[in-house]
Amino acid sequence: HEALGKKPLSPLVEELLSNPRLTKNMAARDTTSGKKARRKPWQVVTCNVPHNAVVQVYDYKEKRARVVVGPELVALQPDEEFTVVSLSAGKPKQEGLIKTLALHLGPDFMTDVLLVETKDHARLQLQLSFNWEFDASAADIKDRIFNVPDFVGDACKAISSRVRGSVAAESFDQFHRNSTSIIRRAVFGKAEDFEPLVFPNNGLIITSVDIQGVDPVDPKTREALQKSVQLAIEITTKSQEATARHLATSKEQSAHGRLERQVIQDKAKAEEIRKQLLDIQAGNAAIESTGSSTAQAK
Repeated sequence: HEALGKKPLSPLVEELLSNPRLTKNMAARDTTSGKKARRKPWQVVTCNVPHNAVVQVYDYKEKRARVVVGPELVALQPDEEFTVVSLSAGKPKQEGLIKTLALHLGPDFMTDVLLVETKDHARLQLQLSFNWEFDASAADIKDRIFNVPDFVGDACKAISSRVRGSVAAESFDQFHRNSTSIIRRAVFGKAEDFEPLVFPNNGLIITSVDIQGVDPVDPKTREALQKSVQLAIEITTKSQEATARHLATSKEQSAHGRLERQVIQDKAKAEEIRKQLLDIQAGNAAIESTGSSTAQAK
């Protein structure tokens, strides 16, 4: 007589396995509750690891973990469990909003919102987007990728700390004029021709940063910034108008000069032709006079 062994799983793992992306947003409303087919407790637990993703399985009996790189089908042994990863999400980032069984290797992007303060006490809200990927070419990436429980929150905290420190050393006017260079220098060490930011603990690489928004928190600062932008637009518009007027005047004067030069050249040519005509007329008169004299003499 044989009895089927049961493999119990937590409700969260069961729910994650039923999702093709092996992920659940804890802040999102679950509209599929009660509609999912339940796994029979004696069935083998399997997981389809997506392409370009990794899943960690821990053996409690052997006290060791194995990492599976997708695409792959994983079947749990009796003493194995899936590692549930808890990631930060939202803007600004909040811990534990994403529960997942699989870590995607990227490339992908994450967006964060942070508050900074300049050295003249102007408080600003920055929205930054980071392009990231894991160093899949590293030989030991499978051993490192799960070293940091929340790689999203860890990376955002590290980058936010760098950005806050750099912005605190700049005045509001300097930051407003050179925000992109200042933030890139804070994250990568250089504003141009920079090397990616590497987190050696888990092999995460930040390849670029994009500034999506800079908004003053203080209403007075926001109003001053709007006036500054309007003034800059007005100055630029007036400068362009003055340049256009100067160019039009210059072209008009140049055309007028060419016209006057052409008139003078035409008059000189007409005078030369008139002189030639007078010379011809004088020659004809001389010939006529000579002919008349010759005729009278005969």
